[in-house]
Amino acid sequence: MEQDVLARWRGRSMATGWSLADDWWTPEAEVVIKAVCGGCDLSQACWGLGAARAGAGVGIAEGLNDLAALFAVSGAGEPPFTAVRSFAAGWAEQSFAPIGELHCEDPLTGLVSLAYLRTRLAQLYRGSPAGTCLVVAEPSERVEELAERLAAALNLATALRAAFPGDETLALLGPLRVGAVTDRDELLAERVARLRASEILYGRRPRVRVRPLPRAYGQALALIRTLSLDP
Repeated sequence: MEQDVLARWRGRSMATGWSLADDWWTPEAEVVIKAVCGGCDLSQACWGLGAARAGAGVGIAEGLNDLAALFAVSGAGEPPFTAVRSFAAGWAEQSFAPIGELHCEDPLTGLVSLAYLRTRLAQLYRGSPAGTCLVVAEPSERVEELAERLAAALNLATALRAAFPGDETLALLGPLRVGAVTDRDELLAERVARLRASEILYGRRPRVRVRPLPRAYGQALALIRTLSLDP
């Protein structure tokens, strides 16, 4: 049954304007079919399909038309808002991720990118990281809604700048995780307390951790790689 739906979906998508026939299939397409048929979470499946389409260079309008074609051939009617929103969120996050790798600053928050942070750490480790730490802040609870994720990211960035207004390196570590490379000095406790007291979403305050930088540069890279995973 699923293969039949897959074939009819592809045909409907081609008929409604899909531009590259050879690039239509992706493993995420089969996951979405299972979700529409009730086999797995629809929102997560649509997020994955949106990310896959963006990674293949498919525009948001063409991708949404393709999603609508699936619902049409499966007899499910119009895609529900949750499915459309999840698809758009996956598409947007995948589309904008490379921008942060190509520029020093993340375009949304203005914090430095992971690529720049790696360069800054390399400079730091040419000397000694002793007395330096990484202050990490993130929402204390998982944030699911796209609009709330964007708001939380912006508010985290604002709170980080307010707490660390000097020459510290302020970076976007993950979609909803920020960090400051700073000295472990007499001002650190006050700045961490200020960051913990900030409001980032509906009165919620962030979870803040202070991580001493490892002795070796390779260990520092492994640390920020772990922190880059979505909380």
